[in-house]
Formats: sequence, structure tokens, C-alpha cells
Amino acid sequence: MAFKINRLLYATDLGPRGPDVFRCAASIADQYGADIHVVHVIEEPSILRNNIAERYISSSVLGGYRESTLDQAISEIKRRLEQFSRSTLESEEAVNARVAEIRVLTGRPGRTILAEADRIDADCIALGSRRYSGVNDMIIGSVARKVTLKSRRPVFLFPV
Repeated sequence: MAFKINRLLYATDLGPRGPDVFRCAASIADQYGADIHVVHVIEEPSILRNNIAERYISSSVLGGYRESTLDQAISEIKRRLEQFSRSTLESEEAVNARVAEIRVLTGRPGRTILAEADRIDADCIALGSRRYSGVNDMIIGSVARKVTLKSRRPVFLFPV
């Protein structure tokens, strides 16, 4: 049975090497004629998530701030990812690959990436991996490690 990629999930942290990782993912997708699904996960800062801020700001004001700020951030990130992915595919002349969907989600990055891969039934996941990010993550970054260890599908890791 031949390995086939129809849907590739590209997860980005919007870091400075993200474009390089996207080019690698686009190259893989182009070779297989696969759809690229782009995901970025926003992890809410613990000061907002753990209600620490509610000690200083009323919950109604904080809730409104969270929603409006998050909505603005998601819209802007999605707009930039759409523009970037379109121009990159054109410049790379990736004629067989296309971006099928761009999603900006909130949650814990590792879990959310895996859930998104399940949602779209991705054939594989592509993401960048920071090296030597801490004592527990000596070989690869923490998100890449979680995705790689818990994924039921192939994961392409690109060092950044």
C-alpha cells in the first residue's frame, strides 16, 4: 500500500522560522497534490486564564476585554496567514498544493493541534521544533514533543 497525503495539517507558532517550515510543508503537499490546513493556537496567558486578573479588574470588564482583544487578534492573525500562504504558494510555484483552510484557535497548543488533526482527518502534521528549550525538552520543543508522542499519524518536524 502506497503512502498518500491528501490533507496536511501545518501548525505554526508564527515564529521567525515559520515561513521556512511552511515552505517545507508546501513542498510535501505539492508532491502529493494535498490540501494544506493551517492552524495557529493562541494560548491565553495564565494571568487571564487563572482569574488572577479578576483580583484587580471586575469580571465583566475582564470578560469584555478578553473577547474583544481575542477577536481582534484572531482576525488579524488569520488575515496575515491567508496573505502569507497565498503569496508563498505562488512564489514557490506549488501548483498541486492549495490552502484549504486557515484556523486560529485558542487552547493548549499540543492538544489543540492534535484535535484539529482529528477534526480534518489529516494524513500528517507538519510543524517546527525548537531545540534545547528546557530541561524536560532537551531534544525537541515541548509542543513538538507532545504532538509527536501523542499523534496517531505521521509528524514532520522541521528544526527552527
